[in-house]
Amino acid sequence: MRQLYTSPRQENIDRVIALMAEHGIETTVTNRSNWNRPSYQRFSYARRNENREAWPQVWINRADDYTRARELLRGLGIEPVVRHGEELALARNAPPELRRQAVATRVRRIVMLAVAAAFLLLMLRYMGVV
Repeated sequence: MRQLYTSPRQENIDRVIALMAEHGIETTVTNRSNWNRPSYQRFSYARRNENREAWPQVWINRADDYTRARELLRGLGIEPVVRHGEELALARNAPPELRRQAVATRVRRIVMLAVAAAFLLLMLRYMGVV
């Protein structure tokens, strides 16, 4: 099984399942809770701290159907799930704070390496090797 789509909105999940069934693609839905849930909730796709693993997920049962299912979603204008897509986008377009932090970490490592090399050189000189 491979994950195809995830959404906090039950209506979106139902539409994707119907589309896949219409084209003869078997699906399974995980994390679905039909009981004790209001029909409308205010979702925010921009909220990064929300646990997306708890959202309902549509999985394709047969790996052979996965490519066709992705093409169907793209035909509707929906980009299928890309695992770790947000982290990849963040790494490619890092904000200035993360860039500064990466540079500072790199400088610390270089300084630590220089101190270790100086210590090693002093030890070798003390032992009379150099």
